[in-house]
Amino acid sequence: MNDQEPAPTTRTGLDVAQEFIRAVEAKDIEAVARTLSDDARQLFMHARGATAPDGVADIIAGRRRGFCVADVKGRSEVLAYTGALFDKFTPLLWRDHAWSVSPDSGEIFFHGVGDMVVARTGRPYRNTYVTRFDIENGRIVLMAEYGNALMYAGLGVRPNGAEFRALLRAVGRMLSPRLSSRSGR
Repeated sequence: MNDQEPAPTTRTGLDVAQEFIRAVEAKDIEAVARTLSDDARQLFMHARGATAPDGVADIIAGRRRGFCVADVKGRSEVLAYTGALFDKFTPLLWRDHAWSVSPDSGEIFFHGVGDMVVARTGRPYRNTYVTRFDIENGRIVLMAEYGNALMYAGLGVRPNGAEFRALLRAVGRMLSPRLSSRSGR
C-alpha cells in the first residue's frame, strides 16, 4: 500500500484561464476566487474588432487596441462584478470557445460569443468577446476583455458599486500620465 499522496499537478496558464471561464459559466464564485490573485485586475475594452476574424487576430497580435470603459481593481471587486453577472444573466454562457496562447505562454486569449439572456427582461444578449488573461504563479493577475461595450450599456442594467467604481476608474485612466486608456494594461 502506498501512503504517499500523489504529487500535485502543475496548472498551466491555459488551465487557469479555462478554469475561470468554466467557473463563470457554472456561476461558481468560489471557483472564480481560486483563479484570481489578490491584486487581480479586469479591464473592459470597447473594441468592435472582436466580432470579425481579422479583428480578433489583430487584438491577439496587439495591432488593434480598445478603449478602456471599466477598470475593476482587486480580487474583491472582480468577485463583486462577477457575482453581479450571475444575477444579471441566465444562462451565462459563451459559444464557440477558441483559445490561443502567446509563444512565451505569458498571455492566454479566449474568444467566444455570448449566449446569454438578461434575467430581468428575458432579452437575449449575444456580444462577442476576446479576453486576454495574464497569469502569474498560477493565478490571474490581469484580464483585458475586448468587446462591444455599447451593446452591454444598451441593456440598461444598473451597475453595482464595484462596477460604478470601475467606470470612474476608467475615466481616471484618460487623465493619468501613468495608466493607458487604450493599451489594455
